[in-house]
Amino acid sequence: MLFRIFLRAACLLGGAVIGAAAHAEPAAPGAVRPAAAAGLYQCQGPNGGTIFRSTPREGCAVLAAPDPAAPDPQRWLPLMGANGVISYFDQSAVRRRGQEVGVVVMRNAPAGGIRTTSGEPIGSSLRRMVIDCATSTYTMVEQTLYTKRYARGESLYTVRAPNAGTMQPAVAGSVAGELMNRLCR
Repeated sequence: MLFRIFLRAACLLGGAVIGAAAHAEPAAPGAVRPAAAAGLYQCQGPNGGTIFRSTPREGCAVLAAPDPAAPDPQRWLPLMGANGVISYFDQSAVRRRGQEVGVVVMRNAPAGGIRTTSGEPIGSSLRRMVIDCATSTYTMVEQTLYTKRYARGESLYTVRAPNAGTMQPAVAGSVAGELMNRLCR
């Protein structure tokens, strides 16, 4: 039940951030909040409705505690796929060549779940993908596995995709579909 609430709140966060930004109070001069330490907070809106915020405010309920190791939100944009897994899109690594767009996507592994064949824990992966805007397809070019979350720590190894030229359809609701919507206009 709590997971459903969090999932719904995370989905609503994208639209709510725009609305919350319009109601944001100006920060005091010189006050800096670390953006990477943002959590998810449910607050009462000015018209009695609910507003979801990424920064704490008096009277707001904590839905998801801030992750102190989260990546810089100015660079890494969180995207939720249809399966509920959150991936992070590197906005600074976009490369365009005609109708093709090269992107980098980071995804954390489930806690304590995945290991290499030699027994080393996999904390996250960094995927390099190419999206073809003309055909609404994508392919994964390579994937690098890391020991820690958020593509930190030692890289374990890099796997070049054997079918790098084989394009797959970018299904609506998937991370690839979301990237198509953002990058192919």
